[in-house]
Amino acid sequence: MTDIPDAAELLDTARDALLAELAPALSKEGRYTAAMIANAMAIATREARHGAEVASREAGVLRALLADVGSDAASGASLSELREASRRAIRTGAFDDAAHAARITSALLRVAAGWVGVSNPKALRGAPNDAPPSAP
Repeated sequence: MTDIPDAAELLDTARDALLAELAPALSKEGRYTAAMIANAMAIATREARHGAEVASREAGVLRALLADVGSDAASGASLSELREASRRAIRTGAFDDAAHAARITSALLRVAAGWVGVSNPKALRGAPNDAPPSAP
């Protein structure tokens, strides 16, 4: 364990100072700008804490989906490459039959929920129980 703060902790500290010490002294327009900056800092904090895990889950989902339709594009591919291979597979109709359509819809909803958990976790309140846990 280290006593040196990581990037997420530094962003939390800066955000707290912005909101508690600086924003109250600003004009209405300045407080709005400070709130937007604070929101961006909160997103960056969640990304630093949870982004790698969410990206890893997405890659696993896309690999499984691509393998299910017989694509060999999944092995060893980066997340960007998996996303592109998935787009190509969707465009060429690989997921058009009912079973694949249902599976990809469910999988992509889980992937989207994971990323929403990073960018806007409040939006997941009341989400179905099978949605992945949101990032705090």
